[in-house]
Amino acid sequence: MHFGYKFFFMNWEKLKVFKKVAKAGSFLTASKQDNKSQSTFSRAVMDLEKEINQKLFNRTSKGVIPTLHGNTLLDLVNDFSSKLNQFKNNIRKN
Repeated sequence: MHFGYKFFFMNWEKLKVFKKVAKAGSFLTASKQDNKSQSTFSRAVMDLEKEINQKLFNRTSKGVIPTLHGNTLLDLVNDFSSKLNQFKNNIRKN
């Protein structure tokens, strides 16, 4: 799956919320861990889904599971986050 330029226009905070929800497996758990409302997390993910016109999670009564597109985006977010941390560490060393 190729998201093209759209990935770069996404809000980083919303992408971090998406990553937290994917890791936690539910909107409620992720929002509690971050001391924020569940609706804030849900809204952030819905905004991302609307932006790329793709569902990112399959929602079940037990939580959420990333879709194929969700897993692809999660890989991109994890990769970018890792590279951003490397960049920050390299700057601190200099």
